[in-house]
Amino acid sequence: MSLVTLAIPFFLLAVLVELAFDRWKGWGLYRLNDAIGSLGAGVLSRLSGLVRAGLLLVIYIPLHEMLQPWYQLAGFNWSMDNPWHLFLAVVAYDFCYYWKHRFGHEINIFWADHLVHHQSEDYNLTTALRQPCGGLPIGWIFYMPLLLVGLPAEMLVTAGAIDLIYQFWVHTQKFPKVRWMEWILVTPSNHRVHHAQNRVYVDRNYGGVFIFWDRLFGTYQEELEDEPCIYGVRKPLNSFDPLAANLQHYKRMALDAWHTRSWWDKLTLWFRRTGYRPADAEAAMPVPSSDLEQFQRFDPRIDPGRRIYALVQHLAYSAATLLLLWQAADMSYAELLTAVLLVAAGLVVNGRILDGHPRSHYWEISRLALLLLAAPLAGPAAGPWVFGYALASLVAWWWLAFAGKEDTVAHVSD
Repeated sequence: MSLVTLAIPFFLLAVLVELAFDRWKGWGLYRLNDAIGSLGAGVLSRLSGLVRAGLLLVIYIPLHEMLQPWYQLAGFNWSMDNPWHLFLAVVAYDFCYYWKHRFGHEINIFWADHLVHHQSEDYNLTTALRQPCGGLPIGWIFYMPLLLVGLPAEMLVTAGAIDLIYQFWVHTQKFPKVRWMEWILVTPSNHRVHHAQNRVYVDRNYGGVFIFWDRLFGTYQEELEDEPCIYGVRKPLNSFDPLAANLQHYKRMALDAWHTRSWWDKLTLWFRRTGYRPADAEAAMPVPSSDLEQFQRFDPRIDPGRRIYALVQHLAYSAATLLLLWQAADMSYAELLTAVLLVAAGLVVNGRILDGHPRSHYWEISRLALLLLAAPLAGPAAGPWVFGYALASLVAWWWLAFAGKEDTVAHVSD
């Protein structure tokens, strides 16, 4: 997955280019809070990947080695140097991805993880970077069929990286529909459909690179000129906190399991079709869906100074994450885990600042005070930088929280 890490600077550059055109042309595709919310979820996803084990390769590699005699007998001889082999690997990987993605929408426990990618009520290149933290480690199951064709682990990883990188560019509203592409490839047009919550668009277009899987298995939906896409999820998150984003559906399922009297539902609702709720749990704790006729995006208004503060903080967290991605191999697990938790705490509090949460004043002061105390643990090289950052942020936040204007939170329409 180093290909994905190497691609991150290019992703960010593309975001800046789209943002510049958005401001120049007045398209209105970007809001600061939603963009930071999406990027914050992406940063938290990369951080979580540093401290949790990926089961796919842990399981895949031993099984592949065990099946070597069968591969030799069958004549499987994949080569990374053969571009056709790599192309076939991407096709095979995308087939498995289609089914993983489809189950991610159709089964509660899988939706709980994938939901994060769909929570943004804007649709721009930052939406592509809005990724979950991994949830329960069960997604690897969908790629086991690749063992049947002898795909080596290095080709599996490379094909997965290509599949993920390709999906970045389709998260834009300004690329027009190109008829011939809509038959073969995932495009911005048919992927806009995938992110829309309009009833006609829900649970459609699951392909990662190729759209012909959806045409083949009956899940394709064309973007309609008379049905503009409304982005987001039917039960909105209404927060820019990336931790809340990852826990949203898990929390809802846990509460349903608690409130229902049926032991059968307590045990099975996790694996039922997405949206299933026991009748008694729904009666005890109703969760209304968005009214698409009167749809309003979550857009709390906060003091401009705090918006700038949140942006600067997000840039600091992103820089720290990139540094950790490059330095992780030289750190002990305890050091890495500590650094990841400190950055993750900043992302969570930053989301709450953008929410206009009244307690964000004290959470941010507590976070910065903790960081000041932890600065010596960063060592003689990084310690002074951490201390300087925390002290400067503390002074700026103290002024904004107690000398600046109070937040005024108002939800405004699109």
